[in-house]
Amino acid sequence: MIACPREARVLLALLIAVASASAQEATEGSITEGFSGYAAAPEFSVVPRKDELVFYPCSQCHEFLEPDPTVRELMAPHEIEFDHGAGRIWCLSCHMLENRDQLKSALGEAVDFDAAHQVCGSCHGNRHKDWYFGAHGKRQSSWNEPRVIYNCTHCHDAHSPAIKPRKPMPAPKARAGLSLPEWHRHEKKPVWERDEKPQKPEDSDEEK
Repeated sequence: MIACPREARVLLALLIAVASASAQEATEGSITEGFSGYAAAPEFSVVPRKDELVFYPCSQCHEFLEPDPTVRELMAPHEIEFDHGAGRIWCLSCHMLENRDQLKSALGEAVDFDAAHQVCGSCHGNRHKDWYFGAHGKRQSSWNEPRVIYNCTHCHDAHSPAIKPRKPMPAPKARAGLSLPEWHRHEKKPVWERDEKPQKPEDSDEEK
């Protein structure tokens, strides 16, 4: 072990004490106290989502159950596909043990379900900042109205957040009496396997 001067050891002990006190203070506070947003971020409100949750409020069942922190496979009615965190997290990483009507940040702060983005931002900081400034996520209404944005969990399943592949919508049909010209049709092959695209015929002198 490398010997440290006494002053360095004292300074290190002070830094550890300050960091521990800050973490304890953040854990005891609410999410509003622990995080107040990013500087210069435009103002916004978040589309509420609690009314869309099938089992909310969770306390309607859990107030009659003894809290069980044991890591285990869940059974009905919570049979979910859990594919999040590569096996490092489970339910109580994001849900409060005692008050099931609240979510939990990485620092143990209570978070309202309508502010679920705060929980996501506990781990996904860069993406959360993009969401705050509008580079990620979706906005309700038009660009020149008050900024109302969708929560992370409107688009991502919190238990399996990767966006699943979706089949694209079919191409629009030509209007009645019309048909798509041959040069406008696309081959259903990867672009590197396609033949040369049919060329649009040049306008004839008669058409001019």
